[in-house]
Amino acid sequence: MKQPNLSTTRRHAHAEAAPRRIGGCLLIALLALAAWAFVTAWAMRDSLHLMLEWELLAVSVRAGTHGWYRTVMAMTAFDVLIGAFMVAGIGWLALLTRRRSARLPTHVQAWLGTILAIRTGAYLLSDYMTHAIGIHIAIPFEGLLQALVAAALGIPYFRLSRRVRQTFVNR
Repeated sequence: MKQPNLSTTRRHAHAEAAPRRIGGCLLIALLALAAWAFVTAWAMRDSLHLMLEWELLAVSVRAGTHGWYRTVMAMTAFDVLIGAFMVAGIGWLALLTRRRSARLPTHVQAWLGTILAIRTGAYLLSDYMTHAIGIHIAIPFEGLLQALVAAALGIPYFRLSRRVRQTFVNR
């Protein structure tokens, strides 16, 4: 039997331990998360503009103001806070991606799960608030739907993907 060449064995062991390049479906998944956060940040402009209208703020704090002003302002504030969390989270994930940190897959899963939980809570709380004031206000469902789809696709991918495990390794 022929003895394996020691230098070839070392090269193969080093190649297996070295992280892979970001590409394929992993690149698509990371770009999709970044695009989702960018679209959320872009949409926050309208919410922030609404919240910073001095006339609306002055009306909403008056004692005789109807409850729906306050409800709309609270729902808008929830949306802005969730958007800020998403944008800050994608910044953190970008830093981990740049460093090829082994913590990235866990952090992505936690980030997506947290967004889903917060969006669900905000939707249910908004629904409760509209019933409490007795005025039907259409609650946007697309934020919750986006979070549900992102979590349903992203969490299993970052948990089970071999490419993710081979790309983000401890150095």
